[in-house]
Amino acid sequence: MISISTVTPVYNGSKYLLDLIAQLATFRETLSHTYPGLQLVESIFVLDEPVDNSAQILYDAEQQYPWVTVLTLSRNFGQHPATICGILHSSTDWVVTLDEDLQHKPEYIISLLKQVIPTSADICYANPESSTHKSVIKDFLARTFKKSMSRILGNPNIQHFNSFRLMRGDVARAAAAICRHETYFDVSLSWFSKRVVHTVMPLIDNRNIQNVEESGYSFWGLIKHAKRMFMSSKVKLFRLGIPLGLLAFGISLILSTYAISATIMKFETVLNKGWTSTILTVLFFGGLTTLLLGFTLETISEVLLSVNGKPTFFVVDRSKDKALKALLSTQVQDGH
Repeated sequence: MISISTVTPVYNGSKYLLDLIAQLATFRETLSHTYPGLQLVESIFVLDEPVDNSAQILYDAEQQYPWVTVLTLSRNFGQHPATICGILHSSTDWVVTLDEDLQHKPEYIISLLKQVIPTSADICYANPESSTHKSVIKDFLARTFKKSMSRILGNPNIQHFNSFRLMRGDVARAAAAICRHETYFDVSLSWFSKRVVHTVMPLIDNRNIQNVEESGYSFWGLIKHAKRMFMSSKVKLFRLGIPLGLLAFGISLILSTYAISATIMKFETVLNKGWTSTILTVLFFGGLTTLLLGFTLETISEVLLSVNGKPTFFVVDRSKDKALKALLSTQVQDGH
């Protein structure tokens, strides 16, 4: 038996929760009939101090459905911490994170599982096939932000980061366990596995379409995301200080040697006296300062990774991958 958990942080989801739970129930039934070797064992909802009656809806659902688990945070911590909390309370082979607003359909979980089969991947992100927010500005900001962060931080998977993700259970729980206050969860995941794939799906932000409440990417939200990513990553640009410093330092030594030789050999190369020594002094100490700054920033970056809990190694269990592949491929051949 291959088990699945879903994790959903809840803040303002009363309008969608009943439909989401109904979809999860239907998905469980589909698995039992179509993929009997797969089971949605638990759906974990984390109450992040919601501002509506989401808590009561979920408490009632917990009484009605034994597979629904409700966790209540002591105060509002935010989507990332709430997601991490839910993941740490999971106990299954695979964990899927879903938003509360029906943007992420439980039925798509099978498609995510099929994506990880060919390479025994550990993480699969779902990316929207078209505009998510139906807002040119928000979608532009989202794409630009992810592409920029991907290049600056040297992590190609950043442009695929999405809150709809399938993760191998032990990888997800290990990544969640080391997350600190400023740790970006998806960056933490990348420390444990480079086997990351992504797929395209029709993901639509229902809140934005219905003008129910503000959602998606705000300018301040992007700043907070960027800060967390910087704090959790080894910034690629920091490495440029070392070669630039070495280059400037080396050029200053070569030119200084040439200037000293010119003075000793008594051949004139500069008409205006004084400027050569000034420029070489600035170049020498500027290069030395840049070099030392590069080493300092690189060291600080390494210290931050250590503080954030980046592991030296991690052991992953992929022993059930063959069973998962056989299960899903059998169903395809049977016409399901």
